[in-house]
Amino acid sequence: MSAGRVWLRPGRDAVHARLVMCAWLVAAPTAWAQGVSTQGNTGGLAIPWADVLASGQVAASVGNNQEPALGHYSKHQNYSLGVGLLPNLELYGRFAEYQNPQPGSILVSGPRDLSANIKWQLPTLSPRLPKLALGVNDIGGGAPYFKSQYLVAGDRYGLFTWAAGYAHGSPVLNAVDRPKAFNGGFAGVEVAVPGTGLAALAEYDGQYSHAGLRYRSQPMAVLANAQLLTTVQRTGGGTSGGSRTPSIQMSLLFPLQDNARRAEQLVPAHPLPALSPRLAPAAMPPTAQDRQESLLRALVAVGLERVRVGQQGADWVVEYENHRYAHNEADALGLVLGLAAEYAPTGVRRVYALGLKDGQSQQVVSVDVAVFRQFLRDGDASQARSSLALDRSYPLQAVQWLRAKASFHSPIRLVLKPNLNYTLGTEVGAFDYSLAAEVQAILPMWSGAELFASEVQRLSTSANMQPGQVFSGSRQTNGVKQVSVQQSAWLGDQWFVNAGVGRFGYGIWGVQGESSLFVPGRDDVLRLRVSKLQYPDTQLGNQSLTAAASYRWVMSPQTWLEAGAQQYSDGSRGPSAVFTRWFGDVAVRLTYTRGDGRHYAGLEFALPLTPRQGMAPTAVQFSGTSLFSQGVRTRVATGNMSANPLSVSSARNLQLDYNAEAERLNAGRNSQAYFVSQLARMRESFFLYGREFSPDAALP
Repeated sequence: MSAGRVWLRPGRDAVHARLVMCAWLVAAPTAWAQGVSTQGNTGGLAIPWADVLASGQVAASVGNNQEPALGHYSKHQNYSLGVGLLPNLELYGRFAEYQNPQPGSILVSGPRDLSANIKWQLPTLSPRLPKLALGVNDIGGGAPYFKSQYLVAGDRYGLFTWAAGYAHGSPVLNAVDRPKAFNGGFAGVEVAVPGTGLAALAEYDGQYSHAGLRYRSQPMAVLANAQLLTTVQRTGGGTSGGSRTPSIQMSLLFPLQDNARRAEQLVPAHPLPALSPRLAPAAMPPTAQDRQESLLRALVAVGLERVRVGQQGADWVVEYENHRYAHNEADALGLVLGLAAEYAPTGVRRVYALGLKDGQSQQVVSVDVAVFRQFLRDGDASQARSSLALDRSYPLQAVQWLRAKASFHSPIRLVLKPNLNYTLGTEVGAFDYSLAAEVQAILPMWSGAELFASEVQRLSTSANMQPGQVFSGSRQTNGVKQVSVQQSAWLGDQWFVNAGVGRFGYGIWGVQGESSLFVPGRDDVLRLRVSKLQYPDTQLGNQSLTAAASYRWVMSPQTWLEAGAQQYSDGSRGPSAVFTRWFGDVAVRLTYTRGDGRHYAGLEFALPLTPRQGMAPTAVQFSGTSLFSQGVRTRVATGNMSANPLSVSSARNLQLDYNAEAERLNAGRNSQAYFVSQLARMRESFFLYGREFSPDAALP
């Protein structure tokens, strides 16, 4: 042996070295993100892998790959959006734009196609066995370009990822003389370069060969832990000769779950004092009233409104109203329960947090003081889960309030939200839109009532939505959209109702209302929504009475299925269904409606467009919307349809101008099971926003 060089004896030592190298490659870290194929699914360059997006993970991609089976076009773009909807199940939407633009014409001169793909990873009997997945591309549709079904196997070993499978494709547009986009046996391999984020890929999709490079970034904290993927590929072989120039695809993969700092990171920096003793021996113990005064000041300091603190027997009672923490009522509960548990003197058994909206109680959440105090320190929620309870009311007659009058509340709240109407993939435009800003003004009145007004100002509109153009009916309208008085009430402990009267839809007088009946002993909800508007005789085609009755089956705090029947605004009647998955404060919804013999399906995202901790209460409080919904909807085409006509208003889910469930019932997340599932978030909220106001004041 000499410096800088290792000599191996032939035979045994060389074999040993090769085995060590292979073991290192297999055991090397594999923390890279999954890829996105040009088909619109988790995969390599052009073929799917047996992997799927993790539950709650989203992948958005844009690229200029040319689909060889469809021919060559001067403009070729692929857009895809995928979501891990359930464990082991991913759903992708794809928009393919292949065109030879004709000067002076708005009509298409090539395929412009919307499609949906789904893939299910099968359960495995052993982690040592390869993964298996079943997938379908271009589900349904009357004009399919990419329809196929496939079975794929694959796995990852250290730096290597492999996939192999078989696809059964249908001819383009179901014409027997047209090619198939994805058909036959396929296989591929990816080899990563350690420590660089780079990987080389080689594939055969059954007709064409592909080779390329992919770069995966590390999770970027500034983009909510998203990862950026850049893929360059070239296609060859096949009857059309493949692509002459390389194509590039950019993908962004990000989790929908809340990415705020975890409490485990905050506790070491700001530890709470030991439970005993709570005060220095020489200090004069504060009275119970002193502690209540301090708690009230702390709750006002964190930005809660209408705060009152009182005592009934061995219980502390805290009333509060929350508009500052608009993502989720669990944040406000973490502050109330956490600060009250820390301030409560010996002898106080439970804390009751009465959440208000416009001075009206919406829910009562209580917890054992000692249990919650311990939970704040060690994060062990086992006892807190069994201790936390939700009620719909609390007897206030015997409460001894610290002060007769509640603390300050913002007299006016202004909410800013975007409004977007758009079309995607039509014969006259790839994307046409009309964007506006809506300002909502909310003035609290008496208990449970508020004056609600909104005004819309158009910001930007594409050419095809200008007056006189093909989509002019979807152009945003300027002016006062709504002025109404909204009144909420609880009829007993299980039945919530809200009704509004005023001018809706830019000057149409009417009444709108909704009710939620909470099923006793369950988290399920029976819902009814009604809108009765007095349209002018000149506005033909608008149904003055629209209604929806549905039953929401709450399978878990994060998974709902709501089904019922509706009378739609176009006068038709039929069933509807909405499947909802919550990932943190983001909801992903699959929708279905049927009216007048036509079926529609859609995908929606609903998310807060406002900070988790918003503006503190002032004379005028500004915020973004707590739940903004946007999605895509299409008619479910059948094989005998030659076209899929755009239907703007046909069989649409009833959306009231005032969403009482979002404004007053925490977007429907208002059950004991849900708040129990949010205990970790409550603890995090306490350390993020309330720790500096806790009684020890021993912060660095």
